[in-house]
Amino acid sequence: MASLLREKGRDMLVFAFFLAVSFGFWLLQKLDDTFDADIRVPLELVGVPKGTVITTPLPSEVTVTIQDRGTNLFNYRRRSKGIQPIKLDFSVYDAGAAAGKASVSATDVQRAFMQQMGPTTQVLRLSPSKFEFHYNRGLFRRVPVKFIGTVSASRQNYLQEITISPDSVTVYAPSAILDTLQYAYTISQDFTDLRKTTDFNLSFQNVTGVKIVPEQVRMTAHVDYYTEQTVQVPVIGLNFPADMTLRTFPPTVTIKYRVGAATSRYIGAENFVLAPTYEELLAHVGQKYSLKLKSIPVGVSNVRIYPQQVEFLLERIAIEEEASGNSEDNGTDD
Repeated sequence: MASLLREKGRDMLVFAFFLAVSFGFWLLQKLDDTFDADIRVPLELVGVPKGTVITTPLPSEVTVTIQDRGTNLFNYRRRSKGIQPIKLDFSVYDAGAAAGKASVSATDVQRAFMQQMGPTTQVLRLSPSKFEFHYNRGLFRRVPVKFIGTVSASRQNYLQEITISPDSVTVYAPSAILDTLQYAYTISQDFTDLRKTTDFNLSFQNVTGVKIVPEQVRMTAHVDYYTEQTVQVPVIGLNFPADMTLRTFPPTVTIKYRVGAATSRYIGAENFVLAPTYEELLAHVGQKYSLKLKSIPVGVSNVRIYPQQVEFLLERIAIEEEASGNSEDNGTDD
């Protein structure tokens, strides 16, 4: 039984050997055929003079579709990470203008690529097929940043303010653009349902021939939460004659309101005024008056007054007796 197993094992090894040899011959034959392949190659602009700003750069890479024998393509794949970037000299395309656009022919890109390929390699196509860059020599303007979009807090929170850092940027562009430029506009974005102070990195709208430095700014949405506050506020009379006074029942009422936590320490009973005028009360029909605030402090909302109505009495003050008493005192002193 053991000898039978050993014999079958040898047969399997022989079969595997000849299968591997057959596969090798088949692979060598296939690699001798012609195939197409895509190779992604970095693209670089070199020799840019000092003081020249590339406002719209070349594509960062180009996809080259080539045709060659399978063995060559296999070798290219093995050293794909070792393929050198395609380098284009700025001076070849510089027109000498203060700001301008330079076009690079696909032939130049292909020629630079072929310098590191074998003689049997053929280039079928390039993607992209059009190459250009924009440049600027010292034409710039400092402009404020304009956020495009919306920012909102959750129902339990509120938005205190929005700050952007830096709040202005340097824009390099042709004079025709700089002369009419008022803001550097961010890409439109919406930030909703914020529950705490949050930072966002904002990029700018892409405009051909324009470069913005820095390329991003930080926007901070300052968010605070609401708190419920309660204060006791007296009801006072306004524009009353010297011999009249106002009495209300109750003399003080409760005011409840909603305010941001950061603002709450600055808001108290003294910021709420319940002061009906003498003329209002004289013209009022009935003994109950509906209270209303003369103004609501900034940052305060959802104000409620308890009770909403108070009974009132216009009471005359006996100032004649006080005056008479003062006269007697004066006579005694004499």
